[in-house]
Amino acid sequence: MTSLAGSEIVSNALRSRNVLRASLTLRNWVIRNTKMAITPPKYQLWHPTRGISFSPITRSPVLTPEDAQTSNEAAAAADRTRSAASHPGDLDDSFLYPKLEGLSLSTPKRNTQEITKTVGEGAYIISLDKQANLSETTIPDGPPISELPFKMMDDLFYAAKKAPAGSTGSFWSYNQYRAISDDGTKQKVKVHYCRSTHTMEKVCQEFFKDEKVLGFDLEWAADSTKASGFRRNVSLIQLASPSRIGLFHVALFANKDDILGPTFKAIMEDSNITKVGVAIKGDATRLRNFFSVDSKGLLELSHLYKLVTHSATGRYSEINKRLVTLASQVEQYLHLPLYKGQDVRSSDWTKPLRMDQVIYSSSDAYAGLQLYATLEYHRKQLDPCPPTPYHAERDLPIRLAYGALLAINDDPVVDATEEMELEATAPTKPKRTSSKLPPGTKDSRVEIAEDRVARYKSSHLNTRATFVQLRAYYMWHEQGLDPQTIAALLRDPPLKLATVTSYILTAIQTERFPADMERLGAEILSTMLEDTLQSRWPYIAALVSKPSL
Repeated sequence: MTSLAGSEIVSNALRSRNVLRASLTLRNWVIRNTKMAITPPKYQLWHPTRGISFSPITRSPVLTPEDAQTSNEAAAAADRTRSAASHPGDLDDSFLYPKLEGLSLSTPKRNTQEITKTVGEGAYIISLDKQANLSETTIPDGPPISELPFKMMDDLFYAAKKAPAGSTGSFWSYNQYRAISDDGTKQKVKVHYCRSTHTMEKVCQEFFKDEKVLGFDLEWAADSTKASGFRRNVSLIQLASPSRIGLFHVALFANKDDILGPTFKAIMEDSNITKVGVAIKGDATRLRNFFSVDSKGLLELSHLYKLVTHSATGRYSEINKRLVTLASQVEQYLHLPLYKGQDVRSSDWTKPLRMDQVIYSSSDAYAGLQLYATLEYHRKQLDPCPPTPYHAERDLPIRLAYGALLAINDDPVVDATEEMELEATAPTKPKRTSSKLPPGTKDSRVEIAEDRVARYKSSHLNTRATFVQLRAYYMWHEQGLDPQTIAALLRDPPLKLATVTSYILTAIQTERFPADMERLGAEILSTMLEDTLQSRWPYIAALVSKPSL
């Protein structure tokens, strides 16, 4: 009996030791895995090649038994991502960012359950305490989304991100895009630089006439006026498809009839071919004035940008038709800055192009095309999904959703506050409460001036002069119109003469613009008191002599 009892005691001791060992093993496993959940290992941090970020403040959820399978699937997905990341050349966007598009700027707010599911699939983790409004989340700092066959290459994108700010390699460019053929080879975007009507016609016929969407832009001499002729007013025309860019150097073409060729004209006048760009109506006005091309199918990217950006945040009151620079749109949605060097922008476009001019003009047109595709992708993610804005030449309101219109006129609004300030000394006259232009076709001289303003403001981000001041100045200085004519063109009934002259003088003073002193004295200063000039525009007063007042 004693022997049996001793054996039982020994057996129980052995079992207790095994239980204790198992308990310690389980405890160590729990501690180790808890630490990993709280403090992610280094390989989970953001990596420029992988482009994925695991938030250091995210906590692993408390799993119930029915969640175990989901947890295992998430761990397997994360392992596949880490394994594939060691060979970045083998990854494509669909694998690297399987759900990243769902967290873009254009996506409306989602609930926590949907976000947890996205996290569980191992694509992109955002701290749950920041989910109050996903529409405010900054767009992930990775390659832009593109549904076109030519996409931004990851290695070229991250090389640009690593390049010193402001250096040549740090900017967005068309030559960062490639298409992958069936045999795995990479195809670059081709540029056709055409210096004759014959080659322009051939390129348009072969590569552009069957496209449904084209990027479109113009370049011209910075000091051109309407009297300068077409070579300085439409120096270079750019078209861009996903695979090709056409640079048509009109300034070098022979001067003869039908200089642009029938195919290009047919492309521009076909409303079924959408041409996209910023300040696109101004470019179309130049084609109409100098080549009698009546462009249709014009889509202003600023309209689509405003619709997508502000619909996502619910700020519908900010959706309007005011222009937004191409550079601003590209940096937000294509994730790299667009080069806008004033030395290239204001260079002589009437002479054979240098390489920096080729890259600049090609990138402008191609950026419009890629930006359109990206904005359209984000628009389709909105719920409810608004329709694409109408073509700009139709002058119709922006639609917030099917059946809902945003009643905003296409014409820029004259700054009524400035006009009221000028009339404040005459209280017997009623103040104007609205100075919108009436509906209808805008005079081409006004459109040209407004396009000129848009280009000036895009390259002078710190300009102090307002839109209406710059517009009046360009109509007076570049088009040679007198203040009375400008007043009549800008509004019916005409603006007050004092308002127009104030706009012109303020633009000259704040921007230090050049002015024909003889015209300035005869058309503007001759009707003004010297004390008024000295007090309001001292810079101009210093430029003129007393006899000319």
